[in-house]
Amino acid sequence: MQDFVTDKNLQAQADIVRQLHLINVAEIEILKEVLFVIDTQYLSAKRMIEPAAVCALILNDPDIPGFYATSTRGYFKQQSTYLKQYRENICQRLLSNAIEDVYQRNIPRTLHQDVVIANSTVLKKIRSRSWRSLQSGEVIETGEFDCSRTGYADIFDVLANLSLTNLIENEVIIDAHSHIYTDYQANCDRISLSDVCALVLNHENVPAFYVTNAREYNQCRQAYLTQYQTKVRKVIRQTVSQVNREGSENSF
Repeated sequence: MQDFVTDKNLQAQADIVRQLHLINVAEIEILKEVLFVIDTQYLSAKRMIEPAAVCALILNDPDIPGFYATSTRGYFKQQSTYLKQYRENICQRLLSNAIEDVYQRNIPRTLHQDVVIANSTVLKKIRSRSWRSLQSGEVIETGEFDCSRTGYADIFDVLANLSLTNLIENEVIIDAHSHIYTDYQANCDRISLSDVCALVLNHENVPAFYVTNAREYNQCRQAYLTQYQTKVRKVIRQTVSQVNREGSENSF
């Protein structure tokens, strides 16, 4: 399989992600916490702490599950679960340690992105419109988003431009799309790619591999290919079969 984020296939990948209504609510909630703590408790050292690296450390923790949603109802359901069951643990156990770790390793904030992360950012910017739709409950098709309606536009912009990508998410999207349109061609219209990806990425046997640069991406991709790809593809096949049998109502 080819890398998900490469210049050669960027247009094809953009066409795929335009179909998606998919967001990991934990990314939004954790990013807000990270930015707040850095701005309030580490102001003098702010330039020396890269928020993307802090988010990656927290989101990669094995005790933090996926909180993927594909609808407004699902968005707020996942947000409620996160806030009630995980926020306190993250704030007390993980957040300060992750910030200190990044600070001690001297990972400063930077606007520079290598080609892997830059291409991922292109795809996230495409998806950011659907992220806002999920949070607001409004269909946003063209034009500028009215940020005054939700107050969340800024955080979605920050997330879209953040040097952070979940390698596993990328692999699941491209694998699930290929499986649906190759092996379920006659039924592909009734199988929601977004719902399939949400079910797979929320599965207990599917880990998160958040990375912030090409070096980390390549290292984690090798680990994914040798240790996880077969297991993840099995979950994808099972999930597509399930959604094909039961239908897909975009309700996750």
